[in-house]
Amino acid sequence: MKTKISGFPEFLPNEQIVFNTIKDSIKEHFESYGFIPMDTPAVERIETLLSKGNDSEIYGIYRLADNNSKKSLGLRFDLTVPFARYVASYYGEMTFPHKRYQIAPVWRGERPQFGRYRQFYQCDMDVIGEESLSFAYDAEIIKLLTEILQDLKAPDFTTYINNRKILSGFLKQIIGEKDVDDKIIECMRLIDKMDKISVDEFWKSISNFGISDENATKLKSFLEVDKRGSNEVILRTLKPLNFNEEYNTGINELEEVISLLKKVGLEDSYVKISTKLARGLSYYTSTVFETVFNDLKNVGSIGGGGRYDDLTSKISADKKFVGVGASIGISRLIPKLIERGIIKCEKSSTAQLLVTVQNRKFLSTYMKLSNSFRRLGIKTETYLQDKPLGSQIGYASKKGIKYVLIANEVELLDNKAIIRNLETREQSVIRTKFMGAEVLSLFR
Repeated sequence: MKTKISGFPEFLPNEQIVFNTIKDSIKEHFESYGFIPMDTPAVERIETLLSKGNDSEIYGIYRLADNNSKKSLGLRFDLTVPFARYVASYYGEMTFPHKRYQIAPVWRGERPQFGRYRQFYQCDMDVIGEESLSFAYDAEIIKLLTEILQDLKAPDFTTYINNRKILSGFLKQIIGEKDVDDKIIECMRLIDKMDKISVDEFWKSISNFGISDENATKLKSFLEVDKRGSNEVILRTLKPLNFNEEYNTGINELEEVISLLKKVGLEDSYVKISTKLARGLSYYTSTVFETVFNDLKNVGSIGGGGRYDDLTSKISADKKFVGVGASIGISRLIPKLIERGIIKCEKSSTAQLLVTVQNRKFLSTYMKLSNSFRRLGIKTETYLQDKPLGSQIGYASKKGIKYVLIANEVELLDNKAIIRNLETREQSVIRTKFMGAEVLSLFR
């Protein structure tokens, strides 16, 4: 992946073809589960973005702003907040539960670093319900996320799962009573990034929340409960603690999702409970999950999401909508698959066939021939430059076009042509007057 402006990546043609192919594959997976496509503008009102985002992440669009405001519009930093605005605007014309997907770029005003960009693509899937939504949808989305990564032959990965109510309920027991809600939010953000900072820095920061040494020891044990073994063992360890109603609700919700995932074939090797997972975005209220490569720790998460109980509340107070969604970061995933040789970037063309031009007097005939192949569903490029046949075949080979059509004046007048497979060097003579199944069989 190339980049001329820091944090704004670009692909070479062969990489872009792979990128688009994977996008199409993900789209097919989404639609196979009944998700429908949607699109939202790249630009949203600043107040909409700030309802669930962070001002430091948002790019203001000054030129599009009206005369009365210097920063009234901004680029979207994710696809979920615009989706919430969409639902708040059009819910009267929608059927719930509503399942949608969107594959589009987003922008974040943060310092770029390895695997982290300021412009990147997200592949989002969300289910949103009116007033309530079954936790079976949480399991379905995690199952679909897993299937997509398996289909892409991604390196070994694990989806870590938690419920924010469990972490929040536990923190209420150990944080001082003053400003407890604000402290819990900040403490959860700190816990969510504990793997990105030193151990000393983390525990020093924890002390700022009024947590005693005794409670810090309890917190350490709580955050390391995943080391005890299987998800079943972890739940058996957590369930009897019975801290408060919020904590118990979170345990029951997590247990329901884990149980259903196991029944549909996702064992602990794919899904693992982690009590330290909180996810950074504050709109998550219940289930949260994050997918990472097992052996590529410096890449960061390649997918993740969670449940939001009332995403539209700060945008529209008319109704309550409950949703769950996930996002796959293909701008981070695909370069890693290319780097490891899992995905090959062998083609710099979308064409299956190159029609070479040996006699420019018959240029229109060659072009008509190309149209005949296209009508059969064969992606075809015509070589229109005035170059020798060898150069034209070299062009096809360099771009990864597997087949070339070769025909001189005599063959054209006789309604014949040669199809050459550049990989096997095999050749077949075809009749160009009435092309059909016989010609199609050469391209299978």
